[in-house]
Amino acid sequence: MSFALAVKEEVISHTFDDELGKAFLAGFIKYNGDLIWNSGNEKLKLTSISNKIARSIFGLCKKMFDGHIEISVSQTQTLKQNKTFQITLIGKISKFLKLLNIWDENGIKVIEFKPLKQQNNKEELTKLKRAYMAGVFVAVGSVNSPETTNYHLELQFKDEESAAYVIALMNKYGFDFKILKRNEKLFICYIKKAIMVSDFLKFIDAYQAVMNFENERIMRDVSNNVNRVNNIDISNEKKTLSAGLKQIDQISKIQANLATKRLSEKAAYLCDLRIQNPNASYAELTELMNENGYKITKSGVSNLFKIIEKLSLEFKV
Repeated sequence: MSFALAVKEEVISHTFDDELGKAFLAGFIKYNGDLIWNSGNEKLKLTSISNKIARSIFGLCKKMFDGHIEISVSQTQTLKQNKTFQITLIGKISKFLKLLNIWDENGIKVIEFKPLKQQNNKEELTKLKRAYMAGVFVAVGSVNSPETTNYHLELQFKDEESAAYVIALMNKYGFDFKILKRNEKLFICYIKKAIMVSDFLKFIDAYQAVMNFENERIMRDVSNNVNRVNNIDISNEKKTLSAGLKQIDQISKIQANLATKRLSEKAAYLCDLRIQNPNASYAELTELMNENGYKITKSGVSNLFKIIEKLSLEFKV
């Protein structure tokens, strides 16, 4: 099962009271439903590839729709042989769509979400909008798996007006949805920031999905940080070895020209340590010097190597 489908099945598994159920159903039917006129009869077709979603939608419709409901299953002939569950409502569809405020009194689609009861309580209104957006997501939403590095959540609409309204609605809650026109009949509302994707899943009450999303994101961040530190360590080791080999070359020139006596006792001893420890860091060389009775700091070691380098420049070989 894809992550997106798992999110949808989690959302639909919640228990909705009557008002929240109507808000959810309004969001789902508005963007999933297909109206069919057959021999003067009105039919509304709802579809899903999930048996769990189809059963839940059937249950909600059964509570609110005064008419006949049929369920059927079709299966594609492709290699995956996906099943599609179809719920068909037969009867007074126009009345039902007006009941859910999907159509107005003139039979025109209502783009804006309008609660069935007047809500003066902002908290209750927000709950209804969350249920509505949950229905919209189950109908036309998708979200990438958190196992991928490309965080992406989108809602697909067939008209620009619906896309623009959803963006305005969600951005009031701090989201930053963008719109993309894919072709003449498809408008995509999307967010790409991981924190925004996580917050949207919270908004539609998909808390288990949020936990999975955040856990995967944290694990990836930790792994990336470990790799970054390892890369830094490897880079530092390469730099240390390169510096050590360069200093050994300088010391070899000094020794070949019998000029070691021109160095101080500390510098001469440091030359011997460097030859014995070509990949040692300045900190390690400082520790070795101190262990053998030469009191010196890390900056002192650096200064001695500058003196050694300056002396080596006097010789070609």
